[in-house]
Amino acid sequence: MKKSIKYILFALVAISASSCKKYLDINTNPNQAITATPQLVLPQAITAVANQTWAYNFYGAQTVGYLANGGGVSGWGAIISYNYATTDQQGLWNNTYDIATDIQYVIDRTEGQADLAQFNAAAKIMKAYAFQRLVDQYNDLPYTDALKGVANVTPKYDKATDIYKSLADLCDAGIATFKANATASTAFRTADVMFNGSTAAAETVRWIQLANTIKLRLIIRAGSKVAFTNRTFDAAGFLTDDAVVNPGYARVDGKQNPTWNSFAYTFANAAIGAGVQYVPTPYIATFYNGVKLADPGRAAVVYRAGIITGTTPTGKLNQLGNQLATAGRGETPNSWFRGTNATNYESIGIFKGPDAPQPLFLAADSYFLQAEGALTGLVTGDAKTLFDNGIRASFRYLYKNSTNATVAGKTPDADATAYQTANATNRLANYTLAVGAAQQLEAIITQKYIALNLLFGDEAWNEYRRTGYPSIVTTPGATATQTIVSTVTESTAADRLPTRLLYPNSEFQYNASNVPTVDKYTTKIFWAR
Repeated sequence: MKKSIKYILFALVAISASSCKKYLDINTNPNQAITATPQLVLPQAITAVANQTWAYNFYGAQTVGYLANGGGVSGWGAIISYNYATTDQQGLWNNTYDIATDIQYVIDRTEGQADLAQFNAAAKIMKAYAFQRLVDQYNDLPYTDALKGVANVTPKYDKATDIYKSLADLCDAGIATFKANATASTAFRTADVMFNGSTAAAETVRWIQLANTIKLRLIIRAGSKVAFTNRTFDAAGFLTDDAVVNPGYARVDGKQNPTWNSFAYTFANAAIGAGVQYVPTPYIATFYNGVKLADPGRAAVVYRAGIITGTTPTGKLNQLGNQLATAGRGETPNSWFRGTNATNYESIGIFKGPDAPQPLFLAADSYFLQAEGALTGLVTGDAKTLFDNGIRASFRYLYKNSTNATVAGKTPDADATAYQTANATNRLANYTLAVGAAQQLEAIITQKYIALNLLFGDEAWNEYRRTGYPSIVTTPGATATQTIVSTVTESTAADRLPTRLLYPNSEFQYNASNVPTVDKYTTKIFWAR
């Protein structure tokens, strides 16, 4: 049976070389059905979703202006031309469906079982998270007919708007179950690789907050295009701390943090070769070096050589993407790594270490979503306060080390205040200067763009396509500090950017009669402007 036929898989599969272990390699007899318990499958599924984050992030980061070709590197192809083929980024689709099959397994095996109710609730919330990520790149998908095994190997495609509505309903169902089972059971705490550091009572509250936050993102992104069943949120509120996953990442073969393992060092301390091909763009540099905003605090932990003083651009950050350690190359292992080698690093910023937790949802993203929700009247609260909290949460995450604790000597709240003080005359950092809904939304999304830098590039790309922010120059002749558009773009769209990915080649092999016809430059995701 080919792995591409993801709809008829019933058990977990190995999803990447960076996974914590070979997932559920427990079937010793290929002639017998694979079986596993929800207690075993759920933690592996949560980990698998987290491990997919780097792949989504890296795809988005290449498009939304976080990184670029370092020069002198061939083979980039569609990354810089945007001339996507059905083989480009197909792992996002195939792996997500594999993982969704595992999540559905947990849902099916726990439905109606009181002792496993919390497993059921968590699986529904993770399904909502995984499928929103997929819809946001492909739009219409197999959903209601998918994940049914041999009962339907050629599932129809559902409308993206209908899927969004269903995902919000899944969040509500998960919330209701957690409220009815408010104290996390010992079995669930053992399986929960995301929030199990909380108390038994607080653990379920954090799951409810995650579900609320996913639902908030669904409703905000959909705008008026989806008739959601319920547009209200549970009183538990939204995420106020980062949702991170750590099943036991370590400097061991197959167990490293996936971000570290994909772009920093192998377990044997060898630099990942691909990292040196990428450099930060001059465009993203303008949000740190004083051209658009001055941000020495975050620059110092995000970039290897990014320390600047005051508002005067100095050193390498002044010419990110141009001034490189070696002609035609970035830093080793990459321009974002803070340290000198695999064993001498600062455990801060983006690449915190091989044992660091993998972020699934940043508190900064949560606060910026709430700020936009308050701006539109969807949620209560003061938009400015939530905006300011989003900036603080960004500093807090970047200042955390591999144990998820603030690095000694770092003061994220004070540095966030200093950042806003230094940029007090700039409406992108001082919300009170933003006049009218358009400027206020621009401030919110621009700060989100900075907070998501090389952490959730896909989310930044989604928000750009939805809102048009951060602002760029789209006409030919724009300088590298003004635009995220590649100089060799082949896009025929007005902004010279792509609008979406193409459906993967595997779909044309096994489900061709149902695949919608789309164009990478004109067919938009339903929520796109």
